[in-house]
Amino acid sequence: MLEHDRIVQEIKEGNEHSFQQIFHAYYENLCHYAFTILRDMDDAEDIVQSMFLKIWEKREELTITHTVKSYLYRAVYNQCINQLDRRSVQQRFQEQNAAKTSSVQYPEIFPDELEARIVAAINTLPNQCRTIFVMSRYQEMKYSQIAKALDLSVNTIENQMSKALRILRAHFNE
Repeated sequence: MLEHDRIVQEIKEGNEHSFQQIFHAYYENLCHYAFTILRDMDDAEDIVQSMFLKIWEKREELTITHTVKSYLYRAVYNQCINQLDRRSVQQRFQEQNAAKTSSVQYPEIFPDELEARIVAAINTLPNQCRTIFVMSRYQEMKYSQIAKALDLSVNTIENQMSKALRILRAHFNE
């Protein structure tokens, strides 16, 4: 059995030591690789960490046909492309939103009244959604930090934040 096949098999069987060996051997270089694509080290680290987390969570289904190295680099590349696509969508949304809001005349709202409306809207969010939103926006925590603190996946945090923003947008569009 080849060395790489043995390590993959050990990871599939839940061997944390083998997983840590792979993690420590490739983490830093994968972060640098992701940075060359994304140009943002925080995003690069989040991508690599979530990729390793996903591998560990789905280790029993792990199938690596080539080398571990090529598998990891391909997985990081794909996640980076997905991240760039998300950025592009967010950019277009922000531009469209800016165009809409610049032409709309809003009634004058006093700061205290606005704060009260924001708090009321946040309080309408489901519990987990509200907790994640507050940690992200008010405590300025990264998604990876929130995921670790709440023992959830980064993907769950992203989904809950999207849900929170959708609900809040709907609340303020009324």
